[in-house]
Amino acid sequence: MKRLIGLVWVSALVGVAPSACIYDGDHRCGPHQRILSNNRCGCEDGFVPGTAGCVPCGEDEQAVNGACLCAAGYARPATDAACEPIPGTLGVACDSDSTPCSDGKYSLCHVTDGTSGYCTNACSGTTGCDGGYRCHDDGANSYCRRPPVGYLDHCESDADCTGEATFCETLSTHQCLVPCAAGETAVCFEAEACCDFTIFHPICVPNDACSSMTGVEVK
Repeated sequence: MKRLIGLVWVSALVGVAPSACIYDGDHRCGPHQRILSNNRCGCEDGFVPGTAGCVPCGEDEQAVNGACLCAAGYARPATDAACEPIPGTLGVACDSDSTPCSDGKYSLCHVTDGTSGYCTNACSGTTGCDGGYRCHDDGANSYCRRPPVGYLDHCESDADCTGEATFCETLSTHQCLVPCAAGETAVCFEAEACCDFTIFHPICVPNDACSSMTGVEVK
């Protein structure tokens, strides 16, 4: 009798085991994931890695190298804010001698090379800027500074990068970043610092990112 009971118990266990762990070769990845060419799981288009699997990008955003970036023509007014349309007259090309900015809020032609530049507006402190621009505090001459041209564009080498972001980070993200010299601050965007990483060329990153990676507090 004991042997019969034992056989029944083993048979029941074997009958349960297959339903407890089922391997499906066609569904090896989690929700909103797909199998990549290197046989690893990655997020589907429009999704990025989150704290609990892949999460969708928001409205007016696009997934680029694992991060949700604003779509063309949109920008975040602040780091954690939603993407908003960039005003049509903000950032257009101008020339202080021949092509002034149109009247209105963005009537200031900020010169970047000779007499050419882009249309923007004056600001004070950390307020008064639109379209992802940030206030460059220069006293009476403070102005809303545009984000670095080419920043976070996809790249395979430095040759793919243009504008101010001329360094291609090829270790993981394959994004164009702004190179700098250790201790240099003027070239970096507002609220960013030149961080001297030991694994590659010093680059401009947000102040808190540099502090967390190097252990050195950025003033």
